[in-house]
Amino acid sequence: MEFKNVATEVKDLDEKKGVVEAYANVYHNADSDNDISMPGSFTKTVTENRKRIRVLKDHNQTITLGVPLEIDPRDSYGLRTITQFNLQKEVSRDMFTDIQLLKQHDLNAELSIGYGATIRDKQDSRRILEYGWLGEYSFLSAWAANELAIVGDIKNIKSHYGVMELLTKAYNLPYSDSRLIQIENILKSLSTEPGKDTTSGEEPIAQALKEANILLELKSFI
Repeated sequence: MEFKNVATEVKDLDEKKGVVEAYANVYHNADSDNDISMPGSFTKTVTENRKRIRVLKDHNQTITLGVPLEIDPRDSYGLRTITQFNLQKEVSRDMFTDIQLLKQHDLNAELSIGYGATIRDKQDSRRILEYGWLGEYSFLSAWAANELAIVGDIKNIKSHYGVMELLTKAYNLPYSDSRLIQIENILKSLSTEPGKDTTSGEEPIAQALKEANILLELKSFI
C-alpha cells in the first residue's frame, strides 16, 4: 500500500457531534511526489470499496478514529470526506481536539490516503487517472512524529511566544489527561527565554521542542 499526504483546511467541524468535513486528496495539484490527482481518479474505487474504507490515525490499522459518513469523489476540488469521530475513545477525542485547535489558529490539518496501484496518463505520467484500491484515509498527528509541522503553515508561528500561545491554548482544550500531561511538559520545556545561549548551540525553541521529542523539523521554520 502507498500513501499520499495533503494539507487542507477543514471545511467544517461540528464540535458537539464530533463530525469533521475535510479533503483527503486534492485534484489538479502537484504533490511532494510530483503526482497530480485528476478528477474521477477515485470514483471507481470509492464506488466499489465504499463499505471497507476506514478512518485511521497515522495509517495505523489498529487505531481507528471513527467512520466515514460520506466520501465524495465527484467533488470538483478533491476527495471530500465527512467523518464521524468516535468520541468515546480517548485517541479519537484527542485527534478531534487537535483538529479543533488547528482550525482555531487558521492552520491546516494534514490528511493522507492509503491506496493501491494507479493508472496514469500515457501522455503525462504525473497525472493519476485512477487510483487502485482505496483502503483508508488517515488524520495525521499534530503532536507526534511531525509535531506542529502542519505543512507550511507552521510558518505562521515563527516565534517562541507564538508556539507558547498555541500550546497554552491547547492546554485549555478538553484533551485527555495523558495528552494534557504531555502538553504541560512541553510548556515547561519552553521556559527558556528567546535569545539565551544554550549548550547545544541550537535556537532555544528548537532545542526545547527537540528535548520534548517533538518537531525535529520545526527549527527549519523559525
